Amino acid sequence: MKINPRKTTFYAIIAATVVALGIIVYGRDSFYRRDSWKNDFVNPPSRFRPQPFWHLNGHLTTEGIRKQVQDAYRKDGFGGVAILPLSPEKSWTNGEMTPGTTPEYMTEGYFERYEDILECSAEQGTEVILYDDINFPSGTAWNRIRDEFPHLTKKQLSMRERDFTGPATVTETIPVHGQFMGVVAMNVETGERIDLTDLVQDSTLRWNVPQGKWKLMAFTLELAGSSKIDYMDTTAVRTFISLTYDRYAERFSDFFGNTITKTFFDDVGCYPNRCWNIGMSELFEKRYGKKAVLYYPALWYDIGPETQAARVAFFGLRAELMGEGFPRMVAQWCNAHGLASMGHPPGNYEPTAVDMYGDPFKFYRHTQVPLMDAIHGYPFGRSGFKLISSAAEAFDRPVTAAECYGNYPADMDSLMLYRLAMELMARGVNFFVPHGMWYDTEQVKIPPLISHDSKLLGPALHRYSDYVGRSVALLDGGRRVTDIALLYPIHSLEAWHGFMPGRPDTGKDVPPENNYNTLSDWLTGELRQDFTFVHPELLQGNLYSVHDGRLVLNTRQTRQEYRLLILPAGKVISAETLKRIKEFYDKGGRILATGQLPVQSAEFGRDTEITALIGQIFGIDPTRPMPAKETSAANKQGGRAIFVPAVTRETLRTAIARLVPSPDVRIPLLADMKAPADSLGGPLGVLRDHPLTPEMLGMFSYIHKQKEGRDIYLFANSTNRPVDTWVEVRGKHRLDRWDPYTGEIVPWPETETVTNAAGEKYTRLHLTLDPVRSVFAVSR
Repeated sequence: MKINPRKTTFYAIIAATVVALGIIVYGRDSFYRRDSWKNDFVNPPSRFRPQPFWHLNGHLTTEGIRKQVQDAYRKDGFGGVAILPLSPEKSWTNGEMTPGTTPEYMTEGYFERYEDILECSAEQGTEVILYDDINFPSGTAWNRIRDEFPHLTKKQLSMRERDFTGPATVTETIPVHGQFMGVVAMNVETGERIDLTDLVQDSTLRWNVPQGKWKLMAFTLELAGSSKIDYMDTTAVRTFISLTYDRYAERFSDFFGNTITKTFFDDVGCYPNRCWNIGMSELFEKRYGKKAVLYYPALWYDIGPETQAARVAFFGLRAELMGEGFPRMVAQWCNAHGLASMGHPPGNYEPTAVDMYGDPFKFYRHTQVPLMDAIHGYPFGRSGFKLISSAAEAFDRPVTAAECYGNYPADMDSLMLYRLAMELMARGVNFFVPHGMWYDTEQVKIPPLISHDSKLLGPALHRYSDYVGRSVALLDGGRRVTDIALLYPIHSLEAWHGFMPGRPDTGKDVPPENNYNTLSDWLTGELRQDFTFVHPELLQGNLYSVHDGRLVLNTRQTRQEYRLLILPAGKVISAETLKRIKEFYDKGGRILATGQLPVQSAEFGRDTEITALIGQIFGIDPTRPMPAKETSAANKQGGRAIFVPAVTRETLRTAIARLVPSPDVRIPLLADMKAPADSLGGPLGVLRDHPLTPEMLGMFSYIHKQKEGRDIYLFANSTNRPVDTWVEVRGKHRLDRWDPYTGEIVPWPETETVTNAAGEKYTRLHLTLDPVRSVFAVSR
């Protein structure tokens, strides 16, 4: 029997309207009689439940499809599937070949089986996520781009060099293995650079070398030997969309917006590192009024005082082109077809985004559902996860997704499902794509298998799906409440990075003073102070304003107010950003700098402004050796600035307590947490012996959201130790305890109202949590 998706949607709209009218009639006092929050929490709809990757590694049949789609819903409790077609490839575990999808991708038979998936999903009210290619990364169109449109594949900037000593006359053949970008001579002793591009005729340079030692550098744009498109090239992206997205739209548009709700792109980025685009030179010259080729040497060498600004300019432009290319165009396509785009770049968990995909804020600017890639084993990349949820909030996106568990151990214990999920929720995630289901469960290419066919995970899956669905139902939408903003040091990361040989690659090339990842982990997982990353360029515009000593994010859905701005260690910062930070300080704002104060400008020729502004805020000359001890400054408007040169957990905690004496949530350090439990088996599943130390295995953290005038607090204990403590939340509240494991809602058993030394009222609640457990406190 075929289901008409349009009728299904029509009836869903009517039902939603009836529920909405019921709420209006009965009002908020009818909370326990007729409340969509409670209904969605007790019995979460499909849209809140996990929707795992379903790897189609085998021969698809209508019967096999219907059984697996139905089992995913009935046995596993999943709310849908993300369909991932495959070609035959080697297993990540034993190196043996694993099967691909048949009928083959994009054939008529493939589309017929795809329709089976959609029809069965529509019948039972589950959703489908449209994955946009075969295998991963996205951008190959099953190798049609490589085979039919090689000129649209990735490009890279190459440099070939020769050394000369002048005076001399040279005739040099300029090797061109692609598009010629220019040639520059640089005096290696003085840094003087000369553009010799116009002297090249028929690939030959004739040049009278001046006195001194010179390095001749020829730059070309070459094919990178990749099967993936140039994600920065709009023509390439448009071609890819026509070969993939449009093919699905031609056949399945009736399912768009009801059964198919989201699309997924995978590993879209600028890796390998020298990935470049033909438009870079023109953009650079238009933006900065300087000849681009004269600054290309800065990508390989120190060219003097302009080195850092040149790198910031080039890598910042590359990040813009990346975000305005594939992510923007796919988001526009999705918006036109009633869908939400979702996806991630490579390495969004790495210490730096510069060589992987540019900049998370620029990358996710247009994506409707920013998604993080929480894979490769626990707790890999955890310190970087907040970047994605912070970017989502900066662009008023109320949903942040996570692809999770991929490439975890094949014998992953079932409690790890909960451990990672609650940590992601505490970092802003409210939609989950587990990795994942496999059509042929005997030939899993990438572990673990997350389905009822798994002997270890299967028995726990339906309860896990209920848990995620209930949690997401509460965390969906709304605004997060936090007192602290942490400046994302992208300019320091860009100024440090380059194409020099011998430097770390794949997201790990950071300056030695870099500490923003450490601060991220300490704040969320150990000091239990929630925070939001703030991008330095966004801070310059109207997105943020300053009122009564608060830095305000002026978005409609995700609005936030910060009482404290933390500057991580870094030598380079934008002068315009620092001017805005000083405005915040001048109007009563609190600032905490750590490790290394900025000394250079991200803009050309403005280093002296940095020195002056740092002096006006902190009373320190950053060009001199950093003070060995903590320093502080204050102004008549109530602004305070503290610099902590040797930042540790304790110095960070103490400084924050001085600058924000009345935090939104106060949680003890819990040094008296009991020893690890001997056994954590039982109704949630089994616990596998884990090689991590207790300090690495989990954390106690929280997230506070406000939605429809109510406060929602998630307290998550992902450790193997029980928690028994009193927690204080700012304001006077009547709280209920919402249990995401059972759906039970009861008044919070022990609460009291107290007033702190500053005269602010707090609600104290007694919190007890078993190992690897979480709970919600929700105001009435």
